[in-house]
Amino acid sequence: MIKRIISAGLLIPFVLAIILYAPLWLIKLIILMVGLLSYFEWSNFTGLKERYLYFVLTAVFLSTVLFYFEYIFIVLMLIFLIHMIIGFKNIDKNRILTHYYLLGGILYVSLYTFFVNIVKLDNGRWLFLLVCVSIWVGDSFAYFCGKSFGKIKLAPNISPNKTYEGAICGVIFGTISSIMFAYFLNIDLKVAFGVGLVSNMAGIFGDLSESVVKRIYNKKDSSNIIPGHGGMLDRLDSLAFSAYFVYLMFLWKIF
Repeated sequence: MIKRIISAGLLIPFVLAIILYAPLWLIKLIILMVGLLSYFEWSNFTGLKERYLYFVLTAVFLSTVLFYFEYIFIVLMLIFLIHMIIGFKNIDKNRILTHYYLLGGILYVSLYTFFVNIVKLDNGRWLFLLVCVSIWVGDSFAYFCGKSFGKIKLAPNISPNKTYEGAICGVIFGTISSIMFAYFLNIDLKVAFGVGLVSNMAGIFGDLSESVVKRIYNKKDSSNIIPGHGGMLDRLDSLAFSAYFVYLMFLWKIF
């Protein structure tokens, strides 16, 4: 727990400075690096030697999405064709499924690009910060409430320590924190409610989705790059799903 607190204390000011003050090109570059690091963790769950080629494909795809969005479908189709060529050299069910897993990882880390989509909205930097704060608070309350009085298991076969009580507390307090934070930032409270609710509900599924992968490969953490927190995938699973659904919320003007 001490390592977890120290790491958070060092990382949070750095993250805040990037969100609020970094130029857009630098944010994109950081997301590219973070995405590649996350994919490296994702691919290292397997022992497939072709995972390094998929890493290159991930770099190409993320760069295209972040800097040349108009070519995204062309590049995606090329990546899929390359995946077919390198993945189906022999007919082995487990090998083919692993190749599809590696292809799916490219799409998984591409969720990080929605961080940029939110930042580019009107007042987007503060809105993205609102998402981050809501998720951080929600995750913390989910952990402590679940550990203190959680009884009903949320998904025992995927993540035995998660409970419904913890998840509900996370959503409630994550949403409350979003509203409180928005009040001081002069952000519409209805929007803040939507951000808190959507991000924390989506974050639950993001967390469980990575837990499924770790359970399949019998891993506790995606890596140990962040002391007390695990890997980059472990830290961004909730936020990645949240950013995607929150962006859709703004795109469709739900709140």
